Amino acid sequence: MVRTGQRTGLTPSRVVASVTVGLEEFIERQGGRSGEVLARAGLQPGLYRQPNRPIALRNYCRSMHEAARSTGNEHFGLSFGEQFAPEGLGLYGYGAITAPDLRTAIGNMERFFQVFQDNSLLKFSRQDGLCAVEYRLLDGDIPDRRQDAELTIGMINNVLKRALGPGCAPEAVHFQHPALVQHGPHRDAFGCEVRFDRPSNCILLRESCLERPMPDADAMLHNVALGTLQDLLGQAVHPLSLTQRVRNAVIERLPQGEAGLDEVARALALSRRSLQRQLADEGTSFAVLVEDVRQTLAEHYLRHERLSVSDVAWRLGYSEVSAFSRAFVRWKDLSPSAWAQQAAHP
Repeated sequence: MVRTGQRTGLTPSRVVASVTVGLEEFIERQGGRSGEVLARAGLQPGLYRQPNRPIALRNYCRSMHEAARSTGNEHFGLSFGEQFAPEGLGLYGYGAITAPDLRTAIGNMERFFQVFQDNSLLKFSRQDGLCAVEYRLLDGDIPDRRQDAELTIGMINNVLKRALGPGCAPEAVHFQHPALVQHGPHRDAFGCEVRFDRPSNCILLRESCLERPMPDADAMLHNVALGTLQDLLGQAVHPLSLTQRVRNAVIERLPQGEAGLDEVARALALSRRSLQRQLADEGTSFAVLVEDVRQTLAEHYLRHERLSVSDVAWRLGYSEVSAFSRAFVRWKDLSPSAWAQQAAHP
């Protein structure tokens, strides 16, 4: 089968290299080998020395899973995000922590998120006395999302904690992915109820918290950071292809069994025929993309998430484990369990 996910011909989605600040040292402290982790993820060592340099977001997300594998810490992204200081986010972080209050800080994070990380969503909303800071990847070429979601929500929460103080916590934290067997570390990290299998990754907090002053408010530094961020915001955007958008919609809908052609077309505000025609123009089809997404995710889940075959089948939208097993044998000439054992001991 043709693997379409890496052949869009577009510039890969990017994140600024400041996200690697402290990564190599943290991997080593956790008992892993940073050089091997970065090599397997396709990243160079020492990227933190060029904090504004863009790096491939897909590779950075992969580094979280490779680090979890190397260190034996299945919650590596959560752990790294929990200790990541907002200053490590570079200009983007300073645009938030030097703001006069939390409302302005969150607004700046939403406004300039595309400077920090493109083809992703950071959305701020308010309703019924609560506000939500929502984060989502939009690039369907990035299948490995659990570590990234927990890392990024942790980084955002650290900005909120600057204003809330050590004695306060969000009302709740939500994640799109299912929970692992052990998810007590999430409650410890965020100090609140953590729910999984939700429509989005988000932090919920009381709207009254928005008036909290930022303890590191600095009007001059704030204006400098925002001015530079505004200049960067005007630079070229790297749009997603329809293939990438379809893959993303499929990834998000597979566990609910709602990744059919009609559901995805509605999600992308296209007619069924228009979606099929435009995908044909990009050299692929909806059926090929669904098959490719399922294979890519199956490999990822079996290699990195240590899930049972039945859990993988459910996450991929198969009604029966036997149907998934037959598909996997077609892809790999091995059963899922045999392939997972081989992947664990390359």
